[in-house]
Amino acid sequence: MGYFFGNWRFWAGVLVSVVALGLLVLLVDRKELAEALLTANYWYLAPAIVLYFVGQWFRALRWQYLLAPIARIPAARLYPVIIIGYMANNVLPARLGELVRAVYLSQREKEVSVPASIATLSVERLYDGLTLLAMGAVAAPILLAAGLFSDASLVYQSTAVILMVGVIASFAVALVALTALATSRRAVNWLIAVTVILPARFRSVAVEVIHGFVEGLATLNSPRKHAVLFLGSLPVWLAEAGVYLIVAYSFNLDSWFDSFWLLAAAILLVTVTSNLITAIPASIGGIGPFEVVAQQTLVALGIGAAAAAAYTVAVHLVALWLPVNIAGVLLLLWHNLSLRRLTALPETDAEQEPGDAVPTAPGQPRAGAAQDG
Repeated sequence: MGYFFGNWRFWAGVLVSVVALGLLVLLVDRKELAEALLTANYWYLAPAIVLYFVGQWFRALRWQYLLAPIARIPAARLYPVIIIGYMANNVLPARLGELVRAVYLSQREKEVSVPASIATLSVERLYDGLTLLAMGAVAAPILLAAGLFSDASLVYQSTAVILMVGVIASFAVALVALTALATSRRAVNWLIAVTVILPARFRSVAVEVIHGFVEGLATLNSPRKHAVLFLGSLPVWLAEAGVYLIVAYSFNLDSWFDSFWLLAAAILLVTVTSNLITAIPASIGGIGPFEVVAQQTLVALGIGAAAAAAYTVAVHLVALWLPVNIAGVLLLLWHNLSLRRLTALPETDAEQEPGDAVPTAPGQPRAGAAQDG
């Protein structure tokens, strides 16, 4: 707990979440918001939560494919690592859950170094973004053709276009850069050459990290593998969109649309916008920015502000955030782990917990690393 209370990034994330949630409350009628929350049918949350964990299984299968050039690891062994990582992302600042996943995987599977694991997670994030953009490219024209954005202001539409262009450009640059590192020895040599700016004692470690990172990019060395990654990402995000869709029926959002397909397209767009905004590590677990962006997306489609706010709070906090946190904490206890150890944060001898590992160089075995029975 000392890590949370003494870390400025944690408090900065909390501040962003509080300010964003406060803004959300100010944008709606509080009585209507309370009524929407009280009258919702929460039985829909049960299948939504089950579907969420099914989606995480698809993530495990995709990660298994990304790791295959390095080590053949069953998806069943990767699944708890993913759950713990997502729990950590929800409670730690600056998306440190990615570091948790990388460190814990290297502890469980000694042939996978931390840099290589981080590289595979970078590819994951890249294809998450590309898949979301593809889903948005399907949903937006359907909604535009139906005239559902006609009430949105010109400023809103212009801002949305500018942001979308920026997001597409950033993912395109990342795709080109990672693919170049995976396929071009010249690109790797150039990156290694840059290490000359580092002090001499750090250069060998930096080169080792670069080689480990490039090792984790092996699945980007052919168009066929790119296609497999994209197709493997579709069930991940369609499952999550299904969670959003099921919860939409809890709050009768279907009554705002003329057909199921328009509702599905709207929910698909909300899935895209809410997840793209949470890719920016500004808050704790995306709380606040997620709700504001998802709510404003629904309002632009003609849904009442209070109903949209109630829905976004429920789908994020109850269906997506809380269940994986509970599962992650239970897995930490089961495997006798601590987040402090998995983030490799420095500790004094007095602060070190019994059985905690002493941090070592990335990719090297750690004393006391947890092992599965």
